[in-house]
Amino acid sequence: MQITVENAGGCKRIIRAEIPADTVATKLNEGYRDLNRQVSFPGYRKGKAPRHLLEKRFGREVVNDVRQTLADDALRSAVDQHSLKLLGQPELVGNPELAAAGPVVLTLEAEVFPEFTVPTYKGLEIERPAADVEEHEVYAQMRTQQMGEGELNQQDRPSQKGDLVRASVLVKAGEEVIFQQGGGLLEVGYGWIAGLKPGDAETQLVGLKGGDKKEIKANLPANFGREDLRGKEVNIEIIVNDVLEFKGPTLDEVAAKKGHADRKTWEDEVRAAVKAQKDNDIDRFVEEKAILKVTESTTMDLPEKFSRRKAAELVQQQAYRMYRSGMPEDDIRTFLQENKDKGVDDVKNMLKRAFVVDAIAKAERIVITEEELQREVGRIAASIGRSAEEVNTELNQTGRLSGMREELKTGKVLSLLRQKAKYL
Repeated sequence: MQITVENAGGCKRIIRAEIPADTVATKLNEGYRDLNRQVSFPGYRKGKAPRHLLEKRFGREVVNDVRQTLADDALRSAVDQHSLKLLGQPELVGNPELAAAGPVVLTLEAEVFPEFTVPTYKGLEIERPAADVEEHEVYAQMRTQQMGEGELNQQDRPSQKGDLVRASVLVKAGEEVIFQQGGGLLEVGYGWIAGLKPGDAETQLVGLKGGDKKEIKANLPANFGREDLRGKEVNIEIIVNDVLEFKGPTLDEVAAKKGHADRKTWEDEVRAAVKAQKDNDIDRFVEEKAILKVTESTTMDLPEKFSRRKAAELVQQQAYRMYRSGMPEDDIRTFLQENKDKGVDDVKNMLKRAFVVDAIAKAERIVITEEELQREVGRIAASIGRSAEEVNTELNQTGRLSGMREELKTGKVLSLLRQKAKYL
């Protein structure tokens, strides 16, 4: 068998295999011999039917099976001889006829891993924001815990200072939605809405009733996460569901109930927890900046056919993230349905990032062990109150276990980039 491999540009390779006549004849003979052992013809014992009867009735099936067998053999030879790193399953081009008396040329189209050089990914210079904790963030956390110790009673009157309104909040910078929440609680008279403090903040929510709509202008802070939006004016759209009055212990009483010497001690504990969460969020921010910097500096050709398949896998990976965060199964199914035909162009950057992450993982010998995988399964199971065995079975059945493995590997790579970065 003579194998040639043509570089058809980018990641595409054309594999041609010249199969000698004697090999074709041998494979066809084996195909009919095996078939003869399985079928029966009237008037003939099993395995004794003449060849012409087998060819007349099953010839097309045998030829197709033999052609695929020869293609598989050719592919293995091509991989061995030319050190091909295949992506996905190659496709046989056309259906060349097979005859016991003649040779055949098989042509396969394959895609291989993109060849590229990963730029320097250690010592990246990245700006790391400070994990500053605002007093209103601490207060909001304490109030949330306070609500759990009392009850909220719906009021059939306009809102007053000290009340809470349950409302949907939408924050838009121009036409871009940068924050959205449905059914959250806003304290009337406190002045902070979605982490922003608009003008006349203490009176903005006074006098509202269920069904009321209100628009409020505010400016994003100078340290807002997105540099392009810092200091920009935004529009806060509020739709009030209902007005509520809290009946329950004061913050001082809640502090005592939690075993703190005083409210200040409780505040310090909450502040530390908020800071820890912010530090964690900033870690994720830095990691994304780092991988983006590496990806944008990498030049590669992306395989088109594989890209379409990989797009579907990335959607499954996102579905796993949704599952891990505890989102309802109906929402996950809706997400999968809406994204099943997501175009390749929409995920090109994600694919490029995936290849870069994989290249770094190989360079650093980063792998996910079975123990790590099962530990993550156990963590998920504990968080949703189910057994690890049930969760493992479900993840296997839905194909999300592979998404979990990729997510854990990606996490290790991003953590490496963050730890090796130089902060400005």
